[in-house]
Amino acid sequence: MLLCTDEKRLPLPAWAVWLAELGAWAAQLAAQGVSGTIAVSVPAREFASVFVGCGAVYAAFEPKLDTSPQGSQFTSAAELEPRSHVVRLVSTQNTAGFVGILNEAVSKNNRQGYNVGGSWIPADRYRIDVLNWPDEPAEFMGQSRILERIDIPVGAEGLLPGVPADFCGFSALHCAIIGNGTAIQKESEALIATSMVAEPVPLSALLRPRAIREKARQFRSLLLPAREDPEDYRELVARRKPKVVILDSAATVCRWLGAEMAPVTVALVERTAPSGEAAADALKRYRARSPEDLLLPADLARVPTGIEVIAWQSRAGNP
Repeated sequence: MLLCTDEKRLPLPAWAVWLAELGAWAAQLAAQGVSGTIAVSVPAREFASVFVGCGAVYAAFEPKLDTSPQGSQFTSAAELEPRSHVVRLVSTQNTAGFVGILNEAVSKNNRQGYNVGGSWIPADRYRIDVLNWPDEPAEFMGQSRILERIDIPVGAEGLLPGVPADFCGFSALHCAIIGNGTAIQKESEALIATSMVAEPVPLSALLRPRAIREKARQFRSLLLPAREDPEDYRELVARRKPKVVILDSAATVCRWLGAEMAPVTVALVERTAPSGEAAADALKRYRARSPEDLLLPADLARVPTGIEVIAWQSRAGNP
């Protein structure tokens, strides 16, 4: 993987690759039923959460798009309560999609199809992505179907973990990143490429972040503002079952460490921060409750210079 600037393409720094692999490990721990905390001390917070998030999203991806006739979702869609769900229709043939209220799934003229926002859509050409959070059906009631393009950046094919239409069309909450959303969004626009000649794409093509207040946008990760009250989001996020929560900055660790929104928490603490010592003390208290430490896998054992890491398993009810 190459980092692209205006003038040249350079290999990703070793610390960036290591952070991405750490994010993948965090997602794998959650998938294995392990809960715990990974505390990472870094010289500065810039780009750290973005690379950890990209690794978590890549490792957590599970395909949903079955383009074969046997892959139709008509039967399961027919079981959904009419006019109660916002859905995205993901095309099996191109990158055009629609968003709207699923009125019903019915057979018409011996063809199975969906009535979305008052329009008939053939079931053999579309798969359904149910937008069950944070989109509210009331916000789409009375509207016709909304045409949208499934955003698949040129050059992303070698970057994404699956079929581009599958990865980009469907939404899934793999990880939540809590911190300065404006800074994280800007950092996610850094360009990378899979080769010296491939079209560069932003890291956001893999991270696919979404702010809590955005509507009907495809996402793989969620950005939450660190200054909000954790209690306002704890249960809401936990119900969507992200595998990893990333706490971006020492101040965020101090405020959000006990929120318990995902099985695995990655706490990123920049050593130069004014609240760095307070964050370290909080992490030490939580580690003291742990039944045991978690050993880094072999591919993470060579920690880059300037980074320190320790991980521990959680007791039930504690992060």
